[in-house]
Parts: sequence; structure tokens; C-alpha cells
Amino acid sequence: MIKRILDDLVAVENGVRAAIFLDGDGETIAQSGDRDFDVQMIGAWKEIHLDLIKDISKRMKFGKVHAVFFSLDKGKELVVPIEDEYCLVLLLSVYADFQVALNGAGSSIERLKKDIS
Repeated sequence: MIKRILDDLVAVENGVRAAIFLDGDGETIAQSGDRDFDVQMIGAWKEIHLDLIKDISKRMKFGKVHAVFFSLDKGKELVVPIEDEYCLVLLLSVYADFQVALNGAGSSIERLKKDIS
């Protein structure tokens, strides 16, 4: 079911090149979309970033992290925590609007939450 949710997300949302669903250790549970890059390496690396950002946010009393956005030369990456143990990584085209991608991913995120509970 998780793979299907990711497939639907990549098919429907403009600018989403790939979607990766990770566990809390950065291990890929499912992925969909463009496979021209090392998805497992990207996923693990983004999970490390997310954990560090969540830790800093907690120590600084900034509140809960809802999403982390990376803007890079060859594209954009959006990392969204899902519950405490999982996260969704969206690899976006260089021209994609991250807010549109985040809003568009909302229903997929809700479906993922239901699937893992």
C-alpha cells in the first residue's frame, strides 16, 4: 500500500521527481519515481539531517518540525516527518514550488499515517 501511495503522489503532483518513505534509521521502506540517483543514500542522508534539525529545534524550543526544505543546484528536496518514526522525502525539479508540493502531498501524508498505524 505504501508503494501505491508514493506512485500516486509522483504521478499527480507536478514537479515531484521521486518520493522515498523512510523509517527512523534512514532505511528505505518504499520509493517511487526517478531512479537516476542513489535513492537509498539520499534517504539515509536526509534522515540524518532531519534528526539533527529536530534535535536543534527541540533544544532551542522552536517547536515541532513540520518540514525541511533543501534548495540545490540540480533540484529541491522536501523532507516531511511522519509520526515520530518515519519520514517522506520528495525530490523535486529545480523549478518546483516547495509550498505547492507540500500542500499537494498532504493527502498522501494522511494516507501514509493511516497505513502505518
